[in-house]
Amino acid sequence: MNTAWRKGHTFGGMPHDPRPFRLAVNARWLLPGALEGMGWHSHRLLERLCATPGWDVHLFFDRDVEGFVYPGSVPHVVGLPARHPWLWKLWNERSVPWALRRIKADAYWSPDGLLPSRKALKRVGLGSLPMVATIHDLNFVHQPEGIPPRVGRYYRSVVARGAAEADHLFTVSETSKTDLVATYSVAPERVTVTPNAPQQHFDPIQGGTAAAQQRWAGGKPYFLFVGAFTPRKNVATLIHAFQTFQTRHPERTEQLVLVGNPLHRDAELETLARSAGSRVRWVGRVEGSDLNAVYSGAVAFCFPSRFEGFGIPLVEAMASGCPVLSSNVSCMPEIAGDAARYAAPEDVEAWADLLYRAATEDRQKWIDLGLNRAALYTWDASAACARATLETLRPAL
Repeated sequence: MNTAWRKGHTFGGMPHDPRPFRLAVNARWLLPGALEGMGWHSHRLLERLCATPGWDVHLFFDRDVEGFVYPGSVPHVVGLPARHPWLWKLWNERSVPWALRRIKADAYWSPDGLLPSRKALKRVGLGSLPMVATIHDLNFVHQPEGIPPRVGRYYRSVVARGAAEADHLFTVSETSKTDLVATYSVAPERVTVTPNAPQQHFDPIQGGTAAAQQRWAGGKPYFLFVGAFTPRKNVATLIHAFQTFQTRHPERTEQLVLVGNPLHRDAELETLARSAGSRVRWVGRVEGSDLNAVYSGAVAFCFPSRFEGFGIPLVEAMASGCPVLSSNVSCMPEIAGDAARYAAPEDVEAWADLLYRAATEDRQKWIDLGLNRAALYTWDASAACARATLETLRPAL
């Protein structure tokens, strides 16, 4: 394993080379119109990092650049489009090292956790180039269900090697940091937490509940889920709990609104939803101001996930003034703190009880707690933390 920081790269307070710090960044996840977790994280940090005085940020894309060129950044199309594990390997091991050499990079940061090997860098004379990877979570280790086997194998191999060879690692929660340290025997001082924050501006929408109910739930109050429909998100437990809630309390009219990419739904989950009746509503992707509105109008946001690196929807819901019901595992208690009510992810009875409490108890306490909690997470703070760490890689005079 490499030592934490390499000779020839300064820590704060030492003199710097007067030329700009040339930071290269893997920008493959900046996909116009299709940003998801890693893409949003990259986008929000790069908006801020590219404005750093004395930095030249070089963005490595694997296709024609259609956006995401920030003031202070220099875009490059590197190699061929890499949308398959074998092409990822070719891009990281061949295209990226030569591009790093061509631009005379001072350091390389990969927000998707995938780094070129030291062996590949040595082939182009950059064996000691400082590298930083953001490893958001280890779901491909602990919850591989729902991940194509070939993709899972690639991630398990390349991320493990990168964790050993990187100069430093970023991750998005203290829970994920603890997991990285335990899984890959990484020294804690080599890992810095740069938390996520809401992908956009979210606020409680005063007087918007009736309109939201009419648009997404047939004019009825509704519980809400936002996210993917992969097995680790555990939507099946939520549907079972909603069925139990309906059976126990036939007088209640709440609906269950499921927001997310329909491509991730499997036949078993759709069959289960149909068995729960017409009060389970699939509404597909919801974005922008509509996402704020669907959160703000809900009785409660329900997040029964088995495993997360951060759980951005928790913070989005809280910032929108929506009470949160969450599973009590992984990073969820860290992120939501005392602003959520919790149940074990597989405990259908406990989830049914949470639904009833959310529907009948006073909401204002949970709204206020959530708003205060959400205010702790900002992209400005995370970017400042990332900037301070990356700055230590600037070459010394």
